Amino acid sequence: MTEFQEQSQNYISQQEIHLADYINVILRRRKVFVGAFLTVFIGVFLYTFLMQPVYESLSTMYVKKDNASIGLNALIMPGSDNSIQAEIEIIKSRTIAEQVVRKLNLDWAIESSSSGSTCKILDISASSSIKELTVTLTGQGTYELKDENGQKLGAGINGTPLRLPGVLLNVQLHGNKGAYFKLAHLPLYKAVDAIRKSTTVKELGRMTNVIEVAYQNTNAELARDVVNATVQAYLDQSLSFKTQEAGKSVSFIEEQLQGIKEQLNKAEGNLQEYKSSAGVVQLDAEAQQLIQTFSTLEQQRVGINLNKKQLEFALASQRETIAQGKSYSPAAMKDDPLVAEMAKQLAELEVQKRSLMVEYTANHPSVQNVQAQIDEIQQKIRNTYKTGINNLAKQESDVSQRLASYENQLRGIPVEERDLARYTRLAKVNSDIYTFLLQKHEEARIAKASTISNINVIDSAVIPVNPVRPEKAKYLLLGLIFSIIISVGLSMFVDYLDDSVKNEAEAKNVLGFTHLATIPYIGRAGDGKKEDENLATITQSDQRSIAAEAFRALRTGIHFSAINNKRQVMVLTSSFSGEGKSTISTNLAITLAQTGARTVLIDCDLHKSTLYDRLGMKKTPGVTEVLAGDIDLVDTLQNTGINNFTFISTGTTPPNPSVLLGSSAMKELVENLRGKFDHIVIDAPPTLPVTDSVVLTSLADVVLVVMEAGRVPAKAAARLGEMLKNAKAPVAGFVFNNKSLRGNSYGYSYGYGYGYGYGYGYGYGQEGEHLKKSRAHILMRKFISKLSEFRTYKS
Repeated sequence: MTEFQEQSQNYISQQEIHLADYINVILRRRKVFVGAFLTVFIGVFLYTFLMQPVYESLSTMYVKKDNASIGLNALIMPGSDNSIQAEIEIIKSRTIAEQVVRKLNLDWAIESSSSGSTCKILDISASSSIKELTVTLTGQGTYELKDENGQKLGAGINGTPLRLPGVLLNVQLHGNKGAYFKLAHLPLYKAVDAIRKSTTVKELGRMTNVIEVAYQNTNAELARDVVNATVQAYLDQSLSFKTQEAGKSVSFIEEQLQGIKEQLNKAEGNLQEYKSSAGVVQLDAEAQQLIQTFSTLEQQRVGINLNKKQLEFALASQRETIAQGKSYSPAAMKDDPLVAEMAKQLAELEVQKRSLMVEYTANHPSVQNVQAQIDEIQQKIRNTYKTGINNLAKQESDVSQRLASYENQLRGIPVEERDLARYTRLAKVNSDIYTFLLQKHEEARIAKASTISNINVIDSAVIPVNPVRPEKAKYLLLGLIFSIIISVGLSMFVDYLDDSVKNEAEAKNVLGFTHLATIPYIGRAGDGKKEDENLATITQSDQRSIAAEAFRALRTGIHFSAINNKRQVMVLTSSFSGEGKSTISTNLAITLAQTGARTVLIDCDLHKSTLYDRLGMKKTPGVTEVLAGDIDLVDTLQNTGINNFTFISTGTTPPNPSVLLGSSAMKELVENLRGKFDHIVIDAPPTLPVTDSVVLTSLADVVLVVMEAGRVPAKAAARLGEMLKNAKAPVAGFVFNNKSLRGNSYGYSYGYGYGYGYGYGYGYGQEGEHLKKSRAHILMRKFISKLSEFRTYKS
């Protein structure tokens, strides 16, 4: 790394960052900023106004805290889960979503259809082999149905179910004859996932027990239907949970009734047949008493067996409920003080656990301690159920032993009455048991039917009128904000990657030369030749402009430079072409001529000259003709129409510019001009691409370096400084040219800028009629100027 580069980096690292710096970065990278801003904002704008409206339908439910359960004769029922989060997860479950999909036929979708026609699927089902159906309108209210192979399956009527082998279809169609609708069968899991992703379930407020179910879709009517179907499926499942054990009891009793009814019919038939054949129609009092006892004991045994089954159901229900992670509240044996006390303790512990879960997780020691107490009580309830089942089993065994004892007594009656007693006993026992089971069945059925859900629907879903997306004002505001953020960020990033010299301080540290003046941004050239001439000679065409004042400041800076007493011959060079060197040479010469000094401008860029065209002069004859000895010097002097200002063009482009400029003829040319003019301004080629300017510095009294803001990399600028110092060039300083508004200049914070300079066509504008700028731009530049002044004052 060179000494100049190290000085530059040290200087830059010591500078404070001000708001003006950021604004200058944006102005330098205005094309990047505007491009990124328009790209992002237009993208957001198109997305907002082309987006299909999305509607949201809502339904709210109130979940009551109900620990009560309904059972049949101490029938065990699982308690209600008071955890709202558990209820929310149930609503969001795949089971609920599958019920919604099947109910609304969402596993079938309209893949494509004719324009201007509509189709609503009311009901549809098909065998697994059918993946696609095509419905085509054949007339007013009629259609035909085809499979994916184009084979006709049948014809149907609009709004009427069409039943075919493997297909059930009911659709509502609107359209002209020939309109078609292609229906595609979606995998169930995809339809279910789509429902779950677009459905949101949450509790409104904290501990309100009010749940909101919402669904979003581009079809407002479908959004309403999905929400209502979800709520109904949840209500049905909630009731199913509550009536599960009651349903098991009813089913068990119905099975027993069926068997007893068959036995009763058979027993009554056998009794009548025996009475007819044997002629014995009545038993004595002792036999009738034994049969009554038999009937009572058999009835007791059936009741004990039913109670035992109910306890077994309760035990299984407890295991299933705990396995699902839900709380279980005993509803059986509540007449038992011990069970009632355990139920009370369990309810209190559940409330305590829910309170702790608001602040802690399930792994917290406090929660684990309460859960351990709950598990202990559940184990006690489980043991109580098992003990009850064992006791009932013993009671059943005792009743069976007593029945066997009475069976022996029955064998002791006379033979004629023994068979009659046996048939009578069977008929009597089965009749009493059947009556008993009928009563229990009715009780169980009533218990099941009287089960009340603890969920109340507050508001059912309705068809939404206004879409929830896109929120146009919000989207556009966010788009504007993000467009600015992204544009600023991208501008900063591009500027960060740019290692060019952007202000006078950096240029001074990198080059190692004195800063003479800053030429501000002026404007762009127009299409007309006359206007280009005016812009290239701004110091003559608009002498009151700020740009003209900047050139006069440059003239003053050269005058007070102490590098050499003689300042007659001035050579202007730059790092690369296109930095505005030629225009600065022209306006510097005009500024010198305006003081009354005889001034000549020599265009020595023999590689690519455009200066003659800008001034409206002739290219030939010029420097090359004089150096070649083809013409006298006096014949090359062209009158520019400006007092004391003469111009010498390059002449014919030679094959060896460096040789000509380094020849003795060039020295003689300069010496001859010294005697004729007070100031000789030489517009030299750029230094880095060619060596012509280094050769010309040996003829100069003063060398001026032109550097365009934001154009020259720091390494290139450092190399330029080294080359000029190694050549011992009499460099008076550098001119900082903010021609493309990419600089961060603090010397002149004016609202003006350049077009393109050397090799790209000049673009100098003017103040007044030639300077066409928006007032907002000028005000912004003035604002930056004030910031810059404040920064200078503060420092």
